Amino acid sequence: MKKNNFMRLLMVVSVITTVVWACQTNDLTVPADTQGEISKSSSAKVAACPPVYALVLTGSAGSPVPAGFQSFIYRVNPCSSPVGFTAVSQIKIGVTPVTSVTGLCDMPGVVDMAWAVTGANSNFPKRLLRVKISTGAAAIVSTTTDFLQDIENYGNTGLFVAIKEGTSQLLKVTVPSGVTSAFAPAGPTAQYNGLTVVGTKFQAISGLTNLVCNPNTGDIFEYPTTGGPYTAKYSYKNLPGNGTWTMKELGFHFDACCAKRWMVGSSSNILSHNVNITACVPSSPVLLLQARPIYDFMVKP
Repeated sequence: MKKNNFMRLLMVVSVITTVVWACQTNDLTVPADTQGEISKSSSAKVAACPPVYALVLTGSAGSPVPAGFQSFIYRVNPCSSPVGFTAVSQIKIGVTPVTSVTGLCDMPGVVDMAWAVTGANSNFPKRLLRVKISTGAAAIVSTTTDFLQDIENYGNTGLFVAIKEGTSQLLKVTVPSGVTSAFAPAGPTAQYNGLTVVGTKFQAISGLTNLVCNPNTGDIFEYPTTGGPYTAKYSYKNLPGNGTWTMKELGFHFDACCAKRWMVGSSSNILSHNVNITACVPSSPVLLLQARPIYDFMVKP
């Protein structure tokens, strides 16, 4: 009996010692040259998914986007059920609404700021804009050398790629000068409708074509970040009966955080997703939300 009591006492002391040691190690001083990296690592473990925003216009159309559509930024929460979709701001220069904005992407490293581009029919055509996300306040930074849509940034590397409006030509965009150059030859379809980053690749979607998984629509072509011809092709596999899901112009987004994977927001007011684009068999896209006309997505890390 005494032996058992002694063993129990040893176990209690051991547990208390371990807890005290653990508490003490949490208070250890971190060398100055490594504090930043540890802070980043800890934040990454506890941080929620980065904010996702959508470019929403007040009309449903294909590309080139017609004139007169007012331009808004919405917050999207892919993790909630149903998916969250909340108005944030209207894009304006001074008190003047900017119409028919065609693309939106992150301004890396600058809080609450984004880059936006306009196409041929905006009231501020062929422009690179600096936009404050929370208020929509915009300023003209430069005139682009081509009409652009669906601009995307590849992380914080300084690489920006966009679709030449109304074509399947991908262009490299120098920011903030607005100068463009060929990033890839024209694709195998007449027009791309959306662009996103998936890992270390760019993917462009052609919403109404069915070259890959006929009769299902939503051909997707993958490009290396070094540019050049596409290196792989997939399909969103949209069923013929759900034509509006990939009709007209599209916002295209890859969600790596909430397991929604490939998300498509159509200018026909449908937000859907597919978790598998690699084979011409199910799964087919799943409806997430009847939303607003979506023309682009952006992630703000």
